[in-house]
Amino acid sequence: MKKLVLIISLLGMISFLFSQATELFISEYIEGSSYNKAIEIFNGTGAAVNLSEYTLEKDTNGGGAWAQSYSYSGILEDGDVFVLAHPDADPLILAVADDTDGVVINFNGNDPVRLSKNGAVLDLIGYPGGADFAKDVTLVRSDDVSSPVTTWNESEWLDYPMNTFTYLGYHVFQNEEPLIIVNVPNGGEQWEQGSTHTIEWTSLNFTDDVKIELEQVWDRSREVLVATTENDGEWEWTIPVNQTIDDFYIIRVSDAVDGDPSDESDNTFSIIEAIPILQLTIYEIQESQVGPSNYVGDLVETNGVVTAIFTNYFFIQDGPGEWNGIAVYPLQAVSRGDDITISGEVAEYMDKTEITNIINLTINGTASLPEAVTIPTGTLATTEEYESVLVKVEYATVVAEPNAYGEWQVDDGSGSCVIGGLGAYTYVPVLDDYIFSIKGVVDYTYGEYKLEPRDDDDINLIGLIIDPLTLNFFTEGDCINGLEFTISNLSSEDVTINDITDSGTFSSQNPWEIEDFSLLLPYELTAGAELTFNVIVGLPVGEAAREIVSDVIQIDSEAGLAEITLNFDTSLNVEAENNLVNAQTELIGNYPNPFNPTTTISFQVNTETTENTELMIYNLKGQKVKMFTFPNGSLGTSEQHVVWDGKDESGKSTASGLYFYKMNCGKYSETRKMLLLK
Repeated sequence: MKKLVLIISLLGMISFLFSQATELFISEYIEGSSYNKAIEIFNGTGAAVNLSEYTLEKDTNGGGAWAQSYSYSGILEDGDVFVLAHPDADPLILAVADDTDGVVINFNGNDPVRLSKNGAVLDLIGYPGGADFAKDVTLVRSDDVSSPVTTWNESEWLDYPMNTFTYLGYHVFQNEEPLIIVNVPNGGEQWEQGSTHTIEWTSLNFTDDVKIELEQVWDRSREVLVATTENDGEWEWTIPVNQTIDDFYIIRVSDAVDGDPSDESDNTFSIIEAIPILQLTIYEIQESQVGPSNYVGDLVETNGVVTAIFTNYFFIQDGPGEWNGIAVYPLQAVSRGDDITISGEVAEYMDKTEITNIINLTINGTASLPEAVTIPTGTLATTEEYESVLVKVEYATVVAEPNAYGEWQVDDGSGSCVIGGLGAYTYVPVLDDYIFSIKGVVDYTYGEYKLEPRDDDDINLIGLIIDPLTLNFFTEGDCINGLEFTISNLSSEDVTINDITDSGTFSSQNPWEIEDFSLLLPYELTAGAELTFNVIVGLPVGEAAREIVSDVIQIDSEAGLAEITLNFDTSLNVEAENNLVNAQTELIGNYPNPFNPTTTISFQVNTETTENTELMIYNLKGQKVKMFTFPNGSLGTSEQHVVWDGKDESGKSTASGLYFYKMNCGKYSETRKMLLLK
C-alpha cells in the first residue's frame, strides 16, 4: 500500500487537499498482455477502513454467474490504495502489489469485475453479455470521482495503452496542490555501470523545470545528476563507468528552483558492475537438443532481420531453417525487414526462448527476409527447432475452424498443426477449405507450436498442382510417348499460366518436346480445371552416354514458378523393352484428380505375386473410409482399375477434402493423395 496523503521532509510537513469519498471504489484496472493484470481499490473516505468486509468478484464472459471472488483483509489507511495482481504479472506490477490472486485476477476484456461490501455491490467495471468493454487497456479512475457506481460508466475512466503500469500503486483524488511522483526507478532495479536508463516521474498541477538527484540512503549524500531539465516526465541517464557500486540508491525529483514539490523512490535500487555481453548468433542462442537455451540468464548481443511483428513482441532471424529465429519481448519500434543488432537477456517464457530486458537496439538498415523453409504440418506441431523461424506449409486442408482465440488447424496429411490469430489477416477459415500454402513464424504459447501468418499475403488460396514433378525416361531406339504430367487448378478462382518452356537443352541430336502443345499464352486455367500433356523424346542407345542426364520443364504462373525434372536414364536402355512389357507391382495413380464424385485408381501386380492385394482409402484423420481386397490369382498382369464413388463402407457420401489411398501387396506398399471437390 502506498501512502500519498502526507510526505514529511526536513523542510516540514506538506499537506495535500482531498475531498472525501463516500466509500471505497475501484481506482485502476489493468488488462495487459499475458498475465499482466491487476485491480486497484482506493480509500478516500477520510478514515482507515477494515477490508475484511470487502470482496472482489468476477463474472466470466459476462454470463451473470459471479462465481469467482477474492476476500480482502487488513486495514487500508485513508488516502491509500490496495493493489491485487496476478502472481505471474510483470515485475513492475508485482513491485507495488499488496497481494496476488490467479483466479479473479485472470480476467479478459469481456469479464465484468465488481467490488462488494458484506454482499452488497459497491462498484462495477463492465457490463453483462460477453462483449469486450475493456480489452488490452489500462483504465484509471478520474480524480473527480468520489463515489462508487453499480452501473458501468465509461466516462469516469481515463484510457491508457495496454501494459501501462505507471499509475499503479497510487491514486490522485481531487488533488489541488502541485505533486511529483517518482515512478522509475522505484525498487529492485539493477542498473549497470556504463549503461543508459530512463528516469520516469509524474507531475500533477506542476509544469516548471525539475532537478534530478541521486541519493545514497546510508549517509543521505546527494549527487546532482541534472540541475534543471524539462518537466516532461522522463530523463535519460548514462551511468558513469566508475559510479560507486551500491545496493541502496534512490532518485529524487524536485522543483529546480526551490525544491517544492519533490518526491523520491519509495524503494532503493542498485548500481552494479557491468555484466559482460556475449556475442552470439541466433543459432548459438537457440540450438539445444535437451530443452531450454544454454544461455538462459546471460546477456547477449546478436543480429537478425525482423520477420514478424505482433502486438506484444516481434521475431528476428539471421538465416533460413532450424534454430535461426528468436522472439524479442517487449515490442520495440521496428519494422519488418529491419536489420538490427540487439542486446538483452536470454529468457525462457513458458518454454519459449526470447530476448528480453533490452539494453540496446540498433537498426543497421534494411535487408531481405530469410526464405521461408517448407515443412510438413506434423513437423511444425511437434519439433522445437523451428521455433520462431519463418516457415511455410503447403497443400493443407482446414480441419478445425477458429476457436474463441482465433486459432484454427490445418493438415497436409502428416498431422494437424495450429494456425494462430495474432496476424492482421482477413481470411476466415471454413472446414475442408483447401489452402495451397500458409507462411508465417512458428510461435510457442501455452504448450503448443503455432504458425502465425502475418497478413493476407501469407495465406495463398490460389495456385496450381503439378503432378508428377519428375518424369523418368527409360528409352531405346525411336521416340517413346506416354509420360504425362498434369496441371490442376484446385483454386476457387481462375489462374493465369504465363509461360511453359516446351523445349529443352538435353541434346540437339536427342530432343524432347511437349506433344500437342498448342496453348495460346498467357492461358487462363479456370477454377477446378486441369491440363494433361504428353512428353516425347528421341534418345537412341549410345555406349558413350550411359548415365542419367537431367532437364526441366518450367511452368510460370501468377501462383509462382514450378519445375518438372526430366531424367533420361541410358544405363537401363539395354533392357528397356523388357522393362516396359513385364508387369511390375505398382500403384500407378488416380484420374481425375481432383474429382467429383468418382475417380479411377489404377495399379498393376506382378505375375509372381503370391499375396492378396489391398487398396485402402483414408481421410485426413487417418480413419479408414473404404477398402478393396483382391485375392491372390484374381488379377491379371494387365493394368487394373478400381472406381471409387466417394462413399464410405456404409454407402454414405464423404465430405470434400484431401484423402489418401494406399496399396499393399506383399512387401510392396505405397500411398498417394487425391482431392474430392464438391
